[in-house]
Amino acid sequence: MTGFSTESFTFLRGLEDNNNRDWFNENKAQFTAHLEQPFADMLEALSNRLMDASRPLSGGKSTMFRMNRDVRFSKDKTLYKTNVSGILTPSGSKSEVSSILYLHLQSGGGFAAAGYYNLSPKQLIPIRDAIVERAERFDEILAELSQSGRTLDDDQMLSSMPRGYAQHSEHRHAEHIRRKSLLIQQPLVEDDWISGNVIDQVERLARDAMPLLTFQDPARPS
Repeated sequence: MTGFSTESFTFLRGLEDNNNRDWFNENKAQFTAHLEQPFADMLEALSNRLMDASRPLSGGKSTMFRMNRDVRFSKDKTLYKTNVSGILTPSGSKSEVSSILYLHLQSGGGFAAAGYYNLSPKQLIPIRDAIVERAERFDEILAELSQSGRTLDDDQMLSSMPRGYAQHSEHRHAEHIRRKSLLIQQPLVEDDWISGNVIDQVERLARDAMPLLTFQDPARPS
């Protein structure tokens, strides 16, 4: 079991309808009890479960994202996010650019994702080079993901080959070289969080993603 309950989703729906500082402050105790603390506890529980993984991932309250939105340069002046989110990383830090496990709780459910997310062109170079140079291993990774019922998410893909890779446009993995993120995802419904099944589902996602997460560290050269 987790500390999530119907009150967790009641708060999120209330925030959607009352996205202002007064309402949030008046209901902050509910947020802490039914969302913030259970989410931090879940991240710590997953950290403990993944200690023996081929790439251990860890996190907790310090790797959760703030609810406050930065509205300084945005046309959308909504003050608060209407979701709760956080990550697990190899270093246990939010600044990690390597492999991540991301969890997202929102009204209606949410999702989890594992892999490499929205990397810069520089950070993508070692991954793209590894896909070219170790194509057979990447074949194996795709096959392992498929055997687990997983496929790479098709969001955040360039329409043409990235700069410096035009000569690989006919490579059998050209599609993957064009990716800015390499992720697998797991949708989650409200009952997954309330029942505690979310921890089992997300652990399974992380373990299924390990071949991808250990393929190439974007912080290191190929």
